[in-house]
Amino acid sequence: MKKLLVVILILMIAAFAGYKYIYQSHRDIEGEKAAYTIEATDLIKEFSETPEITSKKYLNKTMIVKGKLTEIEVNSLLLDNAAYCTFDTAHSIPESGLSEQYAIKGRCIGYDELLEVVKLDQASIIK
Repeated sequence: MKKLLVVILILMIAAFAGYKYIYQSHRDIEGEKAAYTIEATDLIKEFSETPEITSKKYLNKTMIVKGKLTEIEVNSLLLDNAAYCTFDTAHSIPESGLSEQYAIKGRCIGYDELLEVVKLDQASIIK
């Protein structure tokens, strides 16, 4: 009987630990300290020249990307035609903000070889 109780207790602890591991809380990218600050043109250059090394360096890291605003969409921005930044909610930049310098903080999720842009998600405007 004691062995059965010990086994049940161990299984309950393992189930609880597994649940906590699988359902971790989401990262607060806006509150995190940026690991890197880089110009959008330099970032795209690194990804196009050495994609494997650069992916290991930047992938899933919080970073600040600076550049000139070249495209505005409802939930996304494009800096220097090189960094595509998506927001969780609509941003407040008007169409007149094109060609202005911005700093965007977000999580690097990779390089899109087809569109030749680096993608960031959970972005926030630093300007």
